[in-house]
Amino acid sequence: MCFQKGNVINSIIGNDHSQYSLLGMISPTFQNQGTAYVNIAGRKVLPGESFSIDCPNVELQNAISINFEADPAKTKILYIGFVKLEKN
Repeated sequence: MCFQKGNVINSIIGNDHSQYSLLGMISPTFQNQGTAYVNIAGRKVLPGESFSIDCPNVELQNAISINFEADPAKTKILYIGFVKLEKN
């Protein structure tokens, strides 16, 4: 069995993105830890919920929209974790 080398990457998203790049990501998982809901690629993710793109053998190439609830009193904290392959 041949394994590829990769690294776990974690980041925080706190703003709207009309074209959030998924380029090179493998199996990204989004966790809404704020108090505002967020729409990720057209799916409503409530506070405390997660949204995963399960693709363990695929490097993504596209971009998606990320839009937070438009309530300035609510916090916008969206964690994303994914694997990125090491390139030789």
